[in-house]
Amino acid sequence: MRAAAWQPAMAALEVGTAGEFDRQILHAPEPTVVMFWAAWCPFCRSFRPTFDAHALLSDARFAIVRLDDEDNPLWDTYAVHVVPSLAYFRGGELVARRDGRLGRGLTEPEMEAFLREAFTTA
Repeated sequence: MRAAAWQPAMAALEVGTAGEFDRQILHAPEPTVVMFWAAWCPFCRSFRPTFDAHALLSDARFAIVRLDDEDNPLWDTYAVHVVPSLAYFRGGELVARRDGRLGRGLTEPEMEAFLREAFTTA
């Protein structure tokens, strides 16, 4: 039997609507690390390289959920009050979450702590 070829990690997938979120995150066959994000948020823009770097270095699935539109129902569905915020979904369920801080966002150590928590949550 021949060994499977190594495949590099992938960049984060981008999700822009509630319908895409349902298909790409809630119905995904594998768990997904999500960053709720908005282009107008300076803390999101400064945190994005950290999120992208972890996506490229990890075997896990990562997705950026764009909440640029204030009418996007995901704001209310997941009670997102601050962006960026991190979430971990498995089997269609929210398993772990770390919200950014108003006026500060998230830091790389907070991302690393969140990933340790998310990946060890049963």
